[in-house]
Amino acid sequence: MTPSDAGVTISRMRNIRKRASRPAAGDGALRLEESAAYELGRTFRRLNRAFSAALRPHGLSAVQANILITLWQGGPRTIGALQKYVAQSSSTLTGTIDRMERAELVRRVPAPRDRRSILIEPADWPAARRAEVVETLLATEKTFFGALDDGERKRLLTLLQKVDPGD
Repeated sequence: MTPSDAGVTISRMRNIRKRASRPAAGDGALRLEESAAYELGRTFRRLNRAFSAALRPHGLSAVQANILITLWQGGPRTIGALQKYVAQSSSTLTGTIDRMERAELVRRVPAPRDRRSILIEPADWPAARRAEVVETLLATEKTFFGALDDGERKRLLTLLQKVDPGD
């Protein structure tokens, strides 16, 4: 096969792939460029990568920071209550809490009113270190959503809360 033949073959394969990936007219196929769910998922993954990169110098992942912020603001919580705030499955959250406990970021403690229940509480952090993490989160969010003005950001938040009002 000559280089010219190889180029023609590759070109034909690309055209076949393009035709196969295009939905036929009127077949009701999902158009990704028109899917809010697809775009929201894409945006979440990019935002999560941005947060993870920004938090790496603090020794935290985006998920760990989300859990810590929830605990710092709301106090100790059961795994079930924490699960509602961070929107993770029970098994995923338990694994994350296990890793955070080994890293001494959180502790499991008996609930004062029900010894059968366990609370997750944040480890003691100096106020300055906590403030650095919060500032990193705020700065990363501001940068990530920099294309939106304040009104658009508030509207986006309102729409997201409307779609998933939580429990």
